[in-house]
Amino acid sequence: MQKIILALSGEMGCGKGTLTKYLVTKYHAEVYRFSNPLRDILDRMHREKSRDHMQQLSTALRQVFGDDVLSEIILADVGQSESPFIIIDGVRRESDIKFLRNLAGFKLVYIDADIKTRYTRITFRGENSSDTTKTIEEFIRETEAEAESRIRELKEISDVILENNGTIEELEKQFEKVLK
Repeated sequence: MQKIILALSGEMGCGKGTLTKYLVTKYHAEVYRFSNPLRDILDRMHREKSRDHMQQLSTALRQVFGDDVLSEIILADVGQSESPFIIIDGVRRESDIKFLRNLAGFKLVYIDADIKTRYTRITFRGENSSDTTKTIEEFIRETEAEAESRIRELKEISDVILENNGTIEELEKQFEKVLK
């Protein structure tokens, strides 16, 4: 059986993590996140894992090692995996999937949600240290940051687009239709 390799993309708060949890629970998918190497480095540096720090670190690594540095890490990890169902979470730019696109079973899934829905989700979950106190204006500024603004370009080259302005159950049903 061919592996299923789904790269999830979409702006922050769109539902990538929610869909990932569902796929891990239902299909026992193995997950690789583009943010994990960044979080690992920030841990080693004893720095706060804020969205701002991760964006700055990502930009610095790409400037020094090339745009596809994180893609190379993910490709190596996925290549060693025995799992039949793999989720790659947090694709932010086309260079992230440069090598991954060539893998058998690969699909780029873009999850879309309106900005107010995403803001509510981000401030509620508080994944990063600055999220719970963030204003809508700060959130909008963050969506205009280099790493976030390039995400929207991925919608045009995605294999699948899911709209996620509703319930978790609606997102899951949409995905199941696509999987069949």
